[in-house]
Amino acid sequence: MSPLIGLAPLSSLSTSPDQLVRLAAAAGFAFVGLRVNAVTQNEPVYDLSPGSPLLAATQQALAETGLYVLDTEFLQVNADTTRKDWLPALEAAGALGAKTSTIAAGDDDIARLTDTIGNMVEDALDFGVTPALEPISYRSVHSLPQAADIARATGAKVVADTLHMARFGATPEELAQAADVLAVLQLCDSPLKRPADLEGLVAESRSLRLAPGEGEQNLLAFVNALDPNVPLSVETPNDAELAARGDAGWINHLYTTTHDLLEKVEEAV
Repeated sequence: MSPLIGLAPLSSLSTSPDQLVRLAAAAGFAFVGLRVNAVTQNEPVYDLSPGSPLLAATQQALAETGLYVLDTEFLQVNADTTRKDWLPALEAAGALGAKTSTIAAGDDDIARLTDTIGNMVEDALDFGVTPALEPISYRSVHSLPQAADIARATGAKVVADTLHMARFGATPEELAQAADVLAVLQLCDSPLKRPADLEGLVAESRSLRLAPGEGEQNLLAFVNALDPNVPLSVETPNDAELAARGDAGWINHLYTTTHDLLEKVEEAV
C-alpha cells in the first residue's frame, strides 16, 4: 500500500489556493495543505475566511478535482496568544474541511505553552479540527519526543518535517515512537551540512529546500519507520527552482521526485 502524497502550500506560496488545488491535482497529488493566514510580512495574504470569494473559488476547485484539504497553517503560539488569534484560523480550517491546523511554539515557557495549546484544542472541537504542533529546529519545541509529549497532554497532534528533523537530529525510531499522535510527515530534502546560524536555518527552511531524493538525507528511513496510512505532504520551497520552472513545472517536478522516491520503498518491501 502506497502512502497518500499531498502538496504543502509553502512549496509554491505565490500560487493562490484555488490554483494550487488545480495544479496539485494535475500533477497527481491526492490532497493539499493551505495557508489561511500569513506568517511573514513578505508573503501573499490569501483571505480564506468563511464568505470570502477566494474560499468559494477554492471549494469549487476542490469539488471539481476531487482533492481535499488535509491541513491548514500556520499559527505561532506565543506567550500572549489568545482565542482572538486562533479562532479565525480554526474557522477557516473548518470551512475547508481540514483535519488539522498546524501550530509552532513561540513561547519559551513550555508549561504555559502547553496550557495555551490545550485551550486551543478545546476550541478547535467546534470546527472539527485538531491543532497539530510542528517541532522546528529554531523554536522552543525542537524535538519529536517533546512535541509528542505536549500533544498527548493536550489532545493535539504532531507534524513531523524532514528538514527540521535533520537539523535537530531526529531519528526514525523517535518518529515511530510518535506514531500515536502523528498527523502527517512533511517531505523535503537537504544537504547534510547544517546552516551555521539562525539566519541560515530560517532561510533554508523558507526558500532553499531540495526536492525529495535530490539531497543527502536518508528520507526512506523515515518513510519506512511509519505505517503507510500516514499521509506524506511535500513541503519544498525553493525560490530559484520555482522561478526557473514556474508554478506548474515545480509542482510537477515535486510529484515526480516524490513518487520516484516512494517507488524505492515499495521495491524494498
